[in-house]
Parts: sequence; C-alpha cells; structure tokens
Amino acid sequence: LKCWIAPRNIRGGVNYADEIMDGLKNAKIVVLVFSKDSQESPYVNNEIYTAFINNKPIISFKIDETMPEKKLEFYLKNKHWLEAYPNPEDVFETLVNDALHLCEHQSPANIPKDFAIQNPKKEKDLVSFILLFTPFYSFSFIYMGAIVKKKLWLINGFVYLIPFICIILSMPSTTYLFGNIITVIVYLFFIFWFLALIHGLVIRKEFLTRKTIVNMQLKEDAMFDELLEEYSNSE
Repeated sequence: LKCWIAPRNIRGGVNYADEIMDGLKNAKIVVLVFSKDSQESPYVNNEIYTAFINNKPIISFKIDETMPEKKLEFYLKNKHWLEAYPNPEDVFETLVNDALHLCEHQSPANIPKDFAIQNPKKEKDLVSFILLFTPFYSFSFIYMGAIVKKKLWLINGFVYLIPFICIILSMPSTTYLFGNIITVIVYLFFIFWFLALIHGLVIRKEFLTRKTIVNMQLKEDAMFDELLEEYSNSE
C-alpha cells in the first residue's frame, strides 16, 4: 500500500491547503487516526468533510477512548471503525487488510521517488564473513544476531562459544593426567567450528536481507523525521 501523507508528500513551494485537498480527492480511501486531539482539530474536521462530500471510503482507526461528536459524528456515523485502543499495533494487520480490500489491491497514489523503494541493493558485511573463518567464529553469530535483533542467532553464538571457553580454561593444565581431556576438547572445538562455518554461511543470506531492511527503515525514518520537522517549523 502506498500512502499519501501531507508532511511527506507535499512538494515545496506550493499551497499546502490546495495540495491536501488534491491529495484527498485523488486518494482511493482515507484513513483517520481518530483521537481526542484529531476530533478537536479544525483541520481534521475540514479534511474529513472533504473526504465525505467526495464519497471517499473512510477508515477510522480509533486510538483512545474518545467518541466522535458533533460534525465528526455526522461524517463518521456510518463509516468503517477499527477499535485500536489500547494497543494499536495489534490492529495494524486488520487495518492493512481492510485498506487493501477497499482499494481493490491497487495503489491509491504515487509517492515521490525518494520514498519509493524498488529493488534495493543488498547490504554487504565483511565482519560476519571474516569471523566465521577465525577461531572466534562464535562471535560472528553474536554479531549478526545483535545487528538485526535475532535472538536465536545470539543464542547460537554463545553455544558455539562453549568449546572455545573450555580450551581457554584447560590451557594452564599441562599434566599427562589431563592430556586426553584437552585432546577431546580440541577435537570438539574443531567440530563445532566446522558446523558453525556451514551454519553461518547458510544464515548469512537471511542476515544480509534483514540488515538491508533495517538500514532502509532507518533511512526512511530519518527522512520522514526531517520533513516533519521542516513542516512543523513552517507552521
């Protein structure tokens, strides 16, 4: 779903009110994030009125206990409501599915190229690759898990770290009595290393994809915050 949002999609040097009216008229549906603040906003009231008289489907995404009153009650009385209080995140999937249904699976508006992500170049990462071929192979899993917040990979890293710790703890012992034990630990270390190498090369594809998505999201958030700040300062 491509979404038109005023602070993000309005071009510079144009009349803000005109652009908002055009955006509403060109949209296939309108999503209202309904709350006490939006109900009291004269701008929101005007926008919903415009959507109403242009026969636009309106989804009201209710994020607090406020009930619609006066003008908004008239415009929204027979419209589609989504109760998203107190955990809006739990209703995101329903919102998307309902929006897709109303849009007939077609994008409602064009988004500027700066915000359209098409075939992004996959991120590279040498650190995770190099670590796999060193005795510190377990840190590759810890690193990958920490970067993309994948708990399972973090756990794998600490599991693969066990033979390395055992070798470090057993090194001071040089007596013949412990010779066999040290040999077994060394064998275990190389077995774990071999398994970790195969495992690490397999999951790196998913890791690079996840890292790409994380970096894209950070760039998008930074760009949106910058435009929002610019819009706020111009009011």
